Amino acid sequence: MPRSRLLPALIPLLLFGCDEAPEPAADSILDLTGDDEAATATTDRGERYAEVIDGPLNLRVAPDLDAEILRQLPAGARVEIIDEGPLDEFDGMPAPWYEVRSATGEHGFVFGSFLELDVAEPANGHPAPPRTLELPAPDPGLTAGMGAAALLDATEEARAAGRSAEAVEYLLAALKLRPENTDGYFDLAELYAELERWECAACALENYIAQEPDSFWGHNNLGLFCLRSGDYARAVAVLERAVTLEPEGRSGAARDEALALAHRNLIAAYRANGDAEGARRAQRRLDELL
Repeated sequence: MPRSRLLPALIPLLLFGCDEAPEPAADSILDLTGDDEAATATTDRGERYAEVIDGPLNLRVAPDLDAEILRQLPAGARVEIIDEGPLDEFDGMPAPWYEVRSATGEHGFVFGSFLELDVAEPANGHPAPPRTLELPAPDPGLTAGMGAAALLDATEEARAAGRSAEAVEYLLAALKLRPENTDGYFDLAELYAELERWECAACALENYIAQEPDSFWGHNNLGLFCLRSGDYARAVAVLERAVTLEPEGRSGAARDEALALAHRNLIAAYRANGDAEGARRAQRRLDELL
């Protein structure tokens, strides 16, 4: 397990490590789910899903065949149906447009003849693949000729002295020599967070969860780094995964509080992504948990 540490608050969200991490004080757990007209204006309704049966299917910004394409959804992708739109015709096939939400949190419109409607809710699986696992190259002028053990020692020495940028270079070089050092990616993410290099911090945790796909803390912290870097759709995806996982090193009331925290972070991610309905659904799940 990675070394436990209470990391800086983000946006302002709480982020903390796993195994035997100190319990945060009750008044330090930020509740981001207070009154929000945009998040509560929608009426309650059952969730409905569809599956792409013929792909790639264009996800468009509006219910029009000439509208801008946001992305293409592969066959087998499942989407949540938000609303049914106007009737249209494509290649002689009449069907309505549907406003949908993709697995990565994107909103758009798809033509209904390419969907199988009312399929089961997607299983709680892994979120969409990350944008990249490629980390910056280490500074060869600083790390050349050093072995992995020496690099890790230098990382600790630089970090203890408050030289976070230097510690990053040593740890990058160590991970290049030993990419199987899972905890090293978690530590690297913390160092990047200290430097407020949020995209790099997120990339480091993408590497961590690639090796630890069931890590609650890896997904929770990654979601917050994605929020800080502006990748809101990815934040939603990984935080949706986080709330399905067991917090490492926590049990009883501490476990429940960790899961509640992840749900609050998820609500904030949905709001940042402009998804009031998603925030409302996440709030409902939080209420059920509490």
